[in-house]
Amino acid sequence: DYIEKNIPEIKVVRPEGTFLIWLDFRELGLSDEQIKDLMINKAKIGLNHGPTFGIGGSGFQRLNIGCPRSILEEGLSRIKNTINNL
Repeated sequence: DYIEKNIPEIKVVRPEGTFLIWLDFRELGLSDEQIKDLMINKAKIGLNHGPTFGIGGSGFQRLNIGCPRSILEEGLSRIKNTINNL
């Protein structure tokens, strides 16, 4: 719900029984390399780069939510701040 409420530009593919969620960045109109650069160099978080999973992964990043809530909140806050500063 956090992403839907705070970063509406990013769409969430709801997981089905897993701790891995796909984040859809396509609405931002950025290339895969720009998205990767934003997450690593601006947000300072490492997500799984969608294109490594094949053509269908273009525009996506995979987020592991199987971590302490405080870590997840920090990461989501960094994504939000990065996207808001585009």
